[in-house]
Amino acid sequence: MTKSLPSISVIVATYHRDKSLANTLRDLLAQDYPDYEILVVDQDVAHDSATGTLLQDWHEKRAIYWIKTPHPGLTRARNIGIRESRGDIIVFVDDDVRIPESRFLYNHVQPFLDKPALGASAGRVLDPDKKPLKVRRRVGWMGYSGMREPGFGSDFSTRAYSVRGCNMAFRKTALFAVGGFDERYTHSAFREDTDISFRLRRTGYDIWFNHEAWLYHLSASTGGTRDDSIRVDSDLMLNDWRFALFNLSGPHQWLWILRLYASRVIKAGLRQGQFAQRHQAFQQGYLDAKQERSRQRSPGSLS
Repeated sequence: MTKSLPSISVIVATYHRDKSLANTLRDLLAQDYPDYEILVVDQDVAHDSATGTLLQDWHEKRAIYWIKTPHPGLTRARNIGIRESRGDIIVFVDDDVRIPESRFLYNHVQPFLDKPALGASAGRVLDPDKKPLKVRRRVGWMGYSGMREPGFGSDFSTRAYSVRGCNMAFRKTALFAVGGFDERYTHSAFREDTDISFRLRRTGYDIWFNHEAWLYHLSASTGGTRDDSIRVDSDLMLNDWRFALFNLSGPHQWLWILRLYASRVIKAGLRQGQFAQRHQAFQQGYLDAKQERSRQRSPGSLS
């Protein structure tokens, strides 16, 4: 049985999260899967003494592969990890998660063994300070009109429309088939996981929600794999616009834009007294994304 299991590469892109990174790696090193590697794509110039010593020690013992890159950016860091990986299945976790179960990787692999057409699997995410959203209903902007879909905290497994970046797995061949993560998604890189999910499904791959591959996402308020440590609303709206203009058309695109304006400009703007600023950010996001749409995908993306 062990010989038939695929090899796994776990990729952790990290930026300015020394304490949580160390705990995440300890949990990954405690996994009992027979054939896996851990790649840490490190975007920090320096670490605190304890974390730096720990990373160096693990790297020298080949417990992890420590890859240094000087240019922060989530999508770029993930693509670097993919290129350096040797696994058949690629698992991504954030640098601020805890993984209590030692069979986490076993559980992530199982759907890929059972479903040959599966391109990606979304793992269950439990946020300690939030109540899990078990079921949600999506409008048809991605072609699943009225489909009953799982929230990422659901306690059942089923077909899904998207993965969530802090806990997701891919067949490596599927990642190369769609060119990896689109490096035009910058700053917080919000929507990069929705984007790659959409492209996978458009290419013919299925996506599954696997509640048995679960972890805790601590949602650290600082740091993270992003260009800027401040996750501002203008960045979020820009990436929402990128997704709409890069991937959608016709009524699906307009439904997405109306939903974006209603939630991020009207609702949040009136609640926080920032309607004018948010409206301006909404307009600027459109202009920036429209200009980017005419460019080819970033040369750093997989090909």
